[in-house]
Amino acid sequence: MIGGLVPRSSHRIASFVLLSGGVVMVFAGLTTALGFSTTGVIASAAAIAALLYAGGVWFGPSARADVSVVVFTPALTVAAGPYAGRSVADLYPLALRKVIDAHCRAAIEGRSQRFSPAAGRTFEAAPVRGADGAVVYGVLVADAATPERAAAAG
Repeated sequence: MIGGLVPRSSHRIASFVLLSGGVVMVFAGLTTALGFSTTGVIASAAAIAALLYAGGVWFGPSARADVSVVVFTPALTVAAGPYAGRSVADLYPLALRKVIDAHCRAAIEGRSQRFSPAAGRTFEAAPVRGADGAVVYGVLVADAATPERAAAAG
């Protein structure tokens, strides 16, 4: 237990136990209510399958939000959108996080940079200045267009 939060794996275990118990109880209840016949067992299994499908669609993960352009705060957290408040580096694979974090810090300090932390991946980090010229946000553009890519596309 870290910081008062229960580890994610224990949530999955608890969810699995509750799901399994619920399936067994619904199956037993419906089978008993419909009689212990082949038709009752099939109807129970069909009801459980429909409930599991509906639950999966309703409570399942939503489509991932686009992280190709991220506006971030001086604290290096996402400023707005579905990932607001999360660390910018957490939106990308573990291998890229340290490099992305360093370049985002540089953007908050006022330096724009284009960098390629992995083959085939190009990022740009730039400061966003307010009317008074002070850096108020940063912007990270993933898979940014390079002159070579622009020439190839055009």
